Amino acid sequence: MKRKTILRHITDLAMTVLLLVLMAYSVTGQAIHEWMGIALFVLFIIHHLLNLQWLRSVGKGRYPLARILQSVLVLLLFLSMIAQMVSGIAMSRHALPFLNIPLSTSTARLIHLSCGYWSFLLTSLHLGLHWNIFLAMGRKLRNGQSLSTKGKIALRVAAGAVALYGAKCFIQQNFVDYLFLKTEFVFFDYEKSPLLVFAELTAMMVLWALFGYLLRGMTIRWMKRGGIT
Repeated sequence: MKRKTILRHITDLAMTVLLLVLMAYSVTGQAIHEWMGIALFVLFIIHHLLNLQWLRSVGKGRYPLARILQSVLVLLLFLSMIAQMVSGIAMSRHALPFLNIPLSTSTARLIHLSCGYWSFLLTSLHLGLHWNIFLAMGRKLRNGQSLSTKGKIALRVAAGAVALYGAKCFIQQNFVDYLFLKTEFVFFDYEKSPLLVFAELTAMMVLWALFGYLLRGMTIRWMKRGGIT
């Protein structure tokens, strides 16, 4: 595997872990949340520098449905992450209090709240759309050998079970209310154990990653059958 590819995978993994940490505000507190946000911003820049080739290809070639889906998702995620980071800097009390962004705290808080949850959801979908890359890596580690039928069934059952748990957490935690600002404040259960907090966040990420993976598969099958291209 090329060094740049390895660096890209490490960067993406670090960004995913940091996003989970940032969503666990009840565990980290304000100061750590801000510094982790800065770390994610740095990795965000590195991620785009490592993917300049993809950025240069935008506007070139044909745009079948699968590519349209991926491009729209990337654009939405980019806008959400930028808004989240700018609003976070505007509210900073520990890491960057000296930066005066002309944005009121109340407005910045609402932007940060909504975009934080949208970034989490869109990142999970983005992972799912690219899950074939991880499957290919798994095959390489197995010297090109496919999993046994029992192994595939076990993995699918496990993924489905985690996704179901994620759906339960998604509903219980009123995720939709935060996405669409039906409420202006997030409820954090500070008595919940850190392990449970991260387990719930991971399950919700698996839920939307699985949805993204299935959506990509359905789109490709539709195209092959003569659907919209």
